[in-house]
Amino acid sequence: MRLFRGIFSSLAAQALLAAVVPGGLMVFVMHEGQQAQLAQRDGERLDAFVQIAAEAARAGRPLDQVAHLPGPLAGRVLLVDPQGQAIAGPTTSLAASAERPVVVDGRTVATAKLVRPPELSDQDRRTLAAQYIGIAAIVLVLFVLLLLMAYVFARRWSKPQLQLYRMSRDVVNGDLDLYFDEEGPAEVVATMRNLRRIASQFSRLETARRTWLVSISGELKGPTENMGEHFIRLCEMEPPLPPELIGAIESDTRRLIHMAEDLNAVALADLGRLPVTFVQVDPRALIHNAIYADRKRAEAQGVRLETSTLPEYTVIVKWDGARIEQLFGALIDNSLRYTPKNGRIVLGLESSRDAWRLIIDDNAPGVDVMLAQRLFEPFYRSSDRADESAASGLGLATARAIVEAHHGRIEASRSPIGGLRVTVILPGNPPTA
Repeated sequence: MRLFRGIFSSLAAQALLAAVVPGGLMVFVMHEGQQAQLAQRDGERLDAFVQIAAEAARAGRPLDQVAHLPGPLAGRVLLVDPQGQAIAGPTTSLAASAERPVVVDGRTVATAKLVRPPELSDQDRRTLAAQYIGIAAIVLVLFVLLLLMAYVFARRWSKPQLQLYRMSRDVVNGDLDLYFDEEGPAEVVATMRNLRRIASQFSRLETARRTWLVSISGELKGPTENMGEHFIRLCEMEPPLPPELIGAIESDTRRLIHMAEDLNAVALADLGRLPVTFVQVDPRALIHNAIYADRKRAEAQGVRLETSTLPEYTVIVKWDGARIEQLFGALIDNSLRYTPKNGRIVLGLESSRDAWRLIIDDNAPGVDVMLAQRLFEPFYRSSDRADESAASGLGLATARAIVEAHHGRIEASRSPIGGLRVTVILPGNPPTA
């Protein structure tokens, strides 16, 4: 719409100029024509006056009486003798617009000069008014016609441009199914076709990428689960393996299992097929389960897992309990990677109208507020938080996928205790469709 207004405004200004300039020229030509007509008419009247003055001179009558004759030239004619002395008529310093000699028997006895402009008659004024009104009407009609043409041209020219803009906006927003009417200049239509080809190629690549992610995550899931079983058997071997080796294998195995689960969740969410089953659960119990699952690991790192602002009564919501526990696990795991020794991780639950606000704070190094939301992108790591080698870059992306599957939202900000705060807002009864 802004493009249309810009084109139309420019064309409307040109239309106004195209209408006013010819109108002004018409007024100028009419004015000059009227002046020429008045001059011609005054010349004819002055010729008649000179004949009357010559006849009066032949009859011996004084010329000063002739200068006062009534008529259109009354008070406008100055008679001077051959020496330039005034005989009769108005005294003025204005130059004569016309002059004629008074000749008697081949001798110039005087000169008649027209020294004052004519006064318009009522008929002249009516004629001028009619002409001016006609010119104004012509200018107005011409301007309206040009304005209509400008509107049609602006609509026709801006339509393909707006369509091209909408197509590019759809591509940016991820909508790659582009349809358009092949109307407009050939270059614009060709650009639309090229953009559709690019979107089609990108759609195929994006579909392949998502399919590969799902396939890879599915292929990883089996071996990682088998590694867990093999680890249990290693622990039962005699003689037992060194505790350091057991601990390293356990850590790496757990990490691989989490990575496979996170990659699978992110890949399925990317395809819009992350499975969730909504049942009645108590979020307080889910928080306590998450703390219990990670308490030993936290204590081994010298980090305290705490709760705050939990309701004192049982809360019933419709969530996918397993996915929410996976969500808490991903958030706690993310904080444990960065929280220093003797640090704290605090989980809270607050009511927010028809939703619940889940909050997790840590006192690890903080993050740049401007980049906080990028933490939820797959494989993104903030340079403000340490121990990047230990992170898969999928934990917070998994958390966002689970939250979006529950029709909620997740945000990151600075924590009041110095580190990162992650806030999850989930409706108590998410829509199932």
